[in-house]
Amino acid sequence: MNENRESGLFSITFSFVTGALIGAGLALLFSPVTGKEAREIVGDRMDNLKEELKKLEEKVNQGLAKIKKEKEEEKN
Repeated sequence: MNENRESGLFSITFSFVTGALIGAGLALLFSPVTGKEAREIVGDRMDNLKEELKKLEEKVNQGLAKIKKEKEEEKN
């Protein structure tokens, strides 16, 4: 059951990152902006994505720590 939780967290993380990258790419393809503006947009979105990934990493680490603790308690 713990493996399912870990797999679920990975799937959610992977889906989030993939969706963000695809969305950013499509937005660039269909937006009528100059190269400079596009680079600024990409930079801003990358900064936002980094922040979101840090938050997600914290949640994943907390979830993994909880699973590890539960697993250790089951052994005792």
